[in-house]
Amino acid sequence: MNLINRIAKFSRDYSFGSGIIEFGIIAIIFGIIAFKWNNARLDYPMIEAEVTGVALEQEAYDDGNTHYDATYTVDIKYSVDGREYGAKLNDQPETKVGKIIRIDYNPSDPTDIGHHEAAWFPAIIIAVGVLGIVIGIVSIVKNRNKNVKLRKQEEEWSNGKNL
Repeated sequence: MNLINRIAKFSRDYSFGSGIIEFGIIAIIFGIIAFKWNNARLDYPMIEAEVTGVALEQEAYDDGNTHYDATYTVDIKYSVDGREYGAKLNDQPETKVGKIIRIDYNPSDPTDIGHHEAAWFPAIIIAVGVLGIVIGIVSIVKNRNKNVKLRKQEEEWSNGKNL
């Protein structure tokens, strides 16, 4: 069997498994980058901010198959070193004007703020990547075992057995 045929056979037999493994690796890399970005903010000071406005960004939706919770844009105000700042936080759950929330800010740029409600996101992305790699490996092993059985059966048939 020449090289091109071997590559084509490998691609045909293992494309799902290898594709899922590639997806898993990309997801893990993305999760690590997001985790590092999130952890870079851990040293930033935490302060309290007051919610000054709430606007509906996306209405809740449920058609029996698909469900979305309503999300809101939240206006906040906060003070750093006696100077007051304002900002918007997108994709927030419903909250009330006057509520106090905790945010972090970059000491060298107090307008660079973060809200750590989504600190779980990098861990979920990494877990999905690991799951993808496991599924891909299982798929490749199953296909390989199937191909080994088929080759043995072909040899038996070509040698006149099981006729």
